[in-house]
Amino acid sequence: MEEKIIFNTNHSSLLMQETRRTKEIATLKKLLVDVALDHPRCGELMPTKFVPLELQLARKVEKNKKILAMDELNDMNKQNDKMALTPAQLKSFLKVNHALGKLIYFDEACLKDNVIIDPVFLVDVLRSIVTDEQFWPDHLKEILKALKESGKLLKKDLYEIWKQDCFREIWAHNTYIVDMLVHLDIICRQKDDEDGSDFFLVPCMISNKREESQQIDHDRSIHLAYRFKEEVVPPAILYRFIATFISIWKLRVSAKSSRLMLFTDSADVKIDGDHDMRFDIQGNRFIVSLTHKVNKTSIIPTIASTAQECLTHAITNISNFYFSVSEDSDCTRDLPFTIQIGIACGTDLCFFDHTLSSKEWICPEHKTKHKTNDVSIWFADKLPTDDDRCPQDCSGLDKVWLDRQPEDKHLGRLAAKLTHEDTRTIYMYLKKKEPALQWDIINESNKREGFNIKLNALYDWKKSSKYVSFKQLQNSLEEGNIDIHKLCQISREVQTEIDQPRDKLLRRPSVLNIQQLPDHIGIQTFQLGIELGLSVVEMQKIESNHVTNLHVQTEEVLKRWVKLPEATFEVLEKALHRLELSRVLSYLTYDKDLGRQIEIEINEQVKERIIQDIQINQILDYMMTHLVISSDDRRSIEQYVRQDDQNKALLHDVITRGEPTYTVFVDALRTSGYTDLASELKCNSQEVGSGIALVQTENIENKGLSHWNVPMYKVRLQKNYSKIINNIQHETIVDHLISRDVLTIADSQMINACPAQIQKNRKLMDILLHGSEHVFIEFLKALREDSVYSELADEIENTTVASRDISTIKS
Repeated sequence: MEEKIIFNTNHSSLLMQETRRTKEIATLKKLLVDVALDHPRCGELMPTKFVPLELQLARKVEKNKKILAMDELNDMNKQNDKMALTPAQLKSFLKVNHALGKLIYFDEACLKDNVIIDPVFLVDVLRSIVTDEQFWPDHLKEILKALKESGKLLKKDLYEIWKQDCFREIWAHNTYIVDMLVHLDIICRQKDDEDGSDFFLVPCMISNKREESQQIDHDRSIHLAYRFKEEVVPPAILYRFIATFISIWKLRVSAKSSRLMLFTDSADVKIDGDHDMRFDIQGNRFIVSLTHKVNKTSIIPTIASTAQECLTHAITNISNFYFSVSEDSDCTRDLPFTIQIGIACGTDLCFFDHTLSSKEWICPEHKTKHKTNDVSIWFADKLPTDDDRCPQDCSGLDKVWLDRQPEDKHLGRLAAKLTHEDTRTIYMYLKKKEPALQWDIINESNKREGFNIKLNALYDWKKSSKYVSFKQLQNSLEEGNIDIHKLCQISREVQTEIDQPRDKLLRRPSVLNIQQLPDHIGIQTFQLGIELGLSVVEMQKIESNHVTNLHVQTEEVLKRWVKLPEATFEVLEKALHRLELSRVLSYLTYDKDLGRQIEIEINEQVKERIIQDIQINQILDYMMTHLVISSDDRRSIEQYVRQDDQNKALLHDVITRGEPTYTVFVDALRTSGYTDLASELKCNSQEVGSGIALVQTENIENKGLSHWNVPMYKVRLQKNYSKIINNIQHETIVDHLISRDVLTIADSQMINACPAQIQKNRKLMDILLHGSEHVFIEFLKALREDSVYSELADEIENTTVASRDISTIKS
């Protein structure tokens, strides 16, 4: 009786399981049918002429035929007499059946001569390489070990795998199969390797992960991310992207282990002697980091923009490959990723959308303000082309450019390429409110015709709309039947033939270097200012301040431009080339001697007053904040007990270093209350010669940054020197640093031995400026623990380090 009850219970359980399984299978069937019905070709009538060839191929598959050469296929097609397909119909037949999964055909140069008529054969091809260890024969497991460790697959090893009986069909078509696997990015060749290279790389087989110690130096890097909308990224997309990444650029070799820098979800490549690039995956983000060997401000913009363009094009094609339904129809599905910019926020990266046009961004998570100048070079001008022409297959701007907001300089370039009537045409399309009236107002309010009217019209559209983009410009050009490739031209760098060495081109021009230019620019001043990076609003102000004096307008434009961080001879020369003012280049002077440091001459009586009368603590604070002396300089000056000896040491440094130390010293005297001395020294500097201070400062920078070795965090700390010592109470900060083993008890005693709070803070800053980046990070954490100082911590962390700062410290 008891056994019978148990049996019935088990039987009931089995029935329930079977019922549930039946329901699940029914659900799965319904889903598969829904997907099939959703296919664009479902229900589509197929040409009856396809039927004979389909039947012929089915018979070939039944006879275990896997691959057909196109010649064989053409012969079979001809046998169908009146039902034979024309060459165009045959191509359509192949593409349709490829989309339906009945065969595999790639219309690529090295693949179009063969057709895989049994799609299951592709599974055999893939499992010959990409398979679990248990399926590898013992005599080939050394190949598998090498694959997992480095991703390397020797060509002879690949052929050895295919010589097994189960893969004989693959071996019979080995050249075609290799080309197909490369096309699918299952295996890839290294950049610059010829077809005859002796090994391939197989990214999907690597099991080695990157060591955690291999961190990115954020001070030398900029970051780009492709964030997928789904939380899980299909592995096929990841591995194809890695394969593309290491095919475009050459893999780096680890100096430590001499192995290729290729890992299971990461890779490092070398672009040139100064630039490296790294790929990582974090969750659903593909993160690309471009690094310069010196610092990120030295990254060449065209390298960054070209890399971005290549990667975006690659990942777009990869995504379309997986989400499109056939190769002869455009993919209308939205791309499964968005493009973001990564920016160092504390010790990690935070991300914002690539379409952000503001110069600043506030991280919503950390409430930290960041400058976006450095990272915007991912979208700098593209490389020039021959005669500024687009290739025949150019379809216009790519998606990244179309999404972005045009800068004022792009509007200026477009205005220069449009006629007055063309500009009116697109303005009528772009402007949403009373375009005809607004166009008349713009025409009437501009004293000069031509460029100014066209640019002001485009700028009026830009400022009147919250969201503007290159896509809107492209649509307006198409609407007006105007060549959309004008937008390609304005997004490219100008083709130049500059005969100066690169180290000269990267220097910042001085006032004396460019003093003759205003005599030769003329009516193109407005256009030059926009091209150099001044805004339309700035140019309108300059124009209105000097309505009748073009010469003064040009002087004002150049005066403002040389103060910009990006002002270099190269930028100026390219701007003049774009405006077809190349002849003006002959009026530029590159002479280093114009900016040669010269020893300042100070009247002996003034020297004596400086030595005897001043207290230098505040003066040193000011000079440190402006980077003209270092913490070591201060130690050297303050080693003297007597005040006059300290003053002598400081004065010696000021006199021998010249500019910009001298100018900062004069300003420090004035802010410290020694206005008479400051005025006398200012007059003295003017007697030496107007413009010397500026020229010297600029030419210090001209020495280049190749030997830059002061960490960025120290510059940020020193630029906030006065703010820190005048605002903080040191006790809780010192306690935090001691608890983190950053400071010692002896350090604390040394700080507290100073009599006044500001002196204690100076001693703390001396220790911080001689510490590591870890000390700097802990100092910021200590500030943030007190809400009073959290804003100061953000200010320090986000302090911009410009090339001028670097050159000042180097001097």
